[in-house]
Amino acid sequence: MKKGDFKPRMKEMTKEELKLNRQQRKKELKKNRQQMERKDMFEIICQAKKVWGTLRRYTHSLSRSTPVCTHTKLVDVKMAFAHDSVRVLQCFIQFGSHEQRRVVFEELKDDIIGLSKSQYGSHVVKKLLMYGNKELVATVMQCFKGQVRPMLRHAAASSIIEYAYNDKAVLAQRLMLTEELYGNTFAVCKSTVCNTIEKVMEGNPDKLNGIIDEMKQILTPMQEMIESIRESVVYMAHTHDGARVAMHCLWHGTAKDRKVIIKTMKTYMVKFATGEFGHLVLLAVFDCVDDTKLVKQAILSSLDEVITNKYGKKVLLYLLSPRDPAHLLPEIIRMLQQGDGNAHSKKDAAIRRKELLDVVSPALLDYLCNNAHTMVTDKATSVTVSDILASACGDLRPAMTAVAQLANHELVPGGTNNELHMAEHPAGHLVLKWLIEQDLTLAEAGKEERFSRILVDTVGTDILKSWVKANRGAMVLCSLLNSCDTSVAAEVKTALESIKSELSSIRNNKGAEILLENLNK
Repeated sequence: MKKGDFKPRMKEMTKEELKLNRQQRKKELKKNRQQMERKDMFEIICQAKKVWGTLRRYTHSLSRSTPVCTHTKLVDVKMAFAHDSVRVLQCFIQFGSHEQRRVVFEELKDDIIGLSKSQYGSHVVKKLLMYGNKELVATVMQCFKGQVRPMLRHAAASSIIEYAYNDKAVLAQRLMLTEELYGNTFAVCKSTVCNTIEKVMEGNPDKLNGIIDEMKQILTPMQEMIESIRESVVYMAHTHDGARVAMHCLWHGTAKDRKVIIKTMKTYMVKFATGEFGHLVLLAVFDCVDDTKLVKQAILSSLDEVITNKYGKKVLLYLLSPRDPAHLLPEIIRMLQQGDGNAHSKKDAAIRRKELLDVVSPALLDYLCNNAHTMVTDKATSVTVSDILASACGDLRPAMTAVAQLANHELVPGGTNNELHMAEHPAGHLVLKWLIEQDLTLAEAGKEERFSRILVDTVGTDILKSWVKANRGAMVLCSLLNSCDTSVAAEVKTALESIKSELSSIRNNKGAEILLENLNK
């Protein structure tokens, strides 16, 4: 064999070894790149990240003698902008002492606005607001003065202003954050006594038009802000002011803005529907979004949870009967009217509402059929029964029959097996009365179904006679005697005529007395 012919065979590496080698090379490259970029801060950041790792693994208390605090300069602004080192600062602020937080702020105070607009740095500002004492929070907010308008138009910074305003600011700080939106005339007229927009306008009526014009010039361009915050609307709508912001974004946003907002809401739809403020956002959606196919995908999730909640019930009733004073306070209706006539809703309101009603009606009627007993005997949901049968479109007979079947047995005063007859039940007897009286509304709307007819046909006059034994049952029979369906009234009257003598002998039953008076008319 000649010299050079033999080449020793290299050991072949496994896939795992190759992968580890590649990962090691990547780590080394990343380390070299960071060392070049951060220079003198590199070792400090590495040391700080080790401390942070220890804190995360063990406790939520910060040692007062950590190397970060005693052996190195605490903060360099570069740390607050990087995605890895910023987490160290967040942890330090969260678990540090008030004095340590103050020192962090002192070294960052000249860059608070820049940090607020940074994808990573904004988290540091939020932590200062979240964990700082009153003095520190006030100092951080003072940094926002004069910068609120540009911050509100920035995706990251706007969330900082929203958090500061809703969760941390006291009244004076809220006034400071909002006064920049009122213009120069307001700033000139403002004083320690007249420090709100209402008081300034009241004290300077001649300046009213000027202030309004300046506010319009300031706020109109800020509609562009909708695009920057539309994906974050879902996170602010649980508060009073956040819900109002979300509603304005829906009213004044483009079709694309609305689509993005609804898609981000979809996962949290039940929380929106059952929230004190969040449910109002859904009402605004129903009022202004033309794409009803998009809306319907979101509104029918977890119907059982929504219909039994006091706010969720309002959402469903709004779909059945929008802006009904019986379900909404006047101030809520006035607030919803602010979105009427907006520039981006092209579809006629009546058509939009009809399309939504067509979507929700089958689901609500099916739910009533399957849960009639629960809904009728529950005081909170019993009202919803009559609303569904009054406004839902489609065949009402199956749902009406399901309700009537609940009364299809003889009434025993006081109930049997600890369960009252529907005609004697505190909520059930009212449902029967409402539905009988509602027949007139159905007739005026051109609908063919009549609950009184279905009730008499389902129960039969023999069982109906037993209802006179209870005060509430007798009052339901009075409603039947006055039914708008004359054939029902005549049939019930004939049946009751045969027990007139029995009615006359009943004592301590006001309902029976009234029923007898109706029979003698």
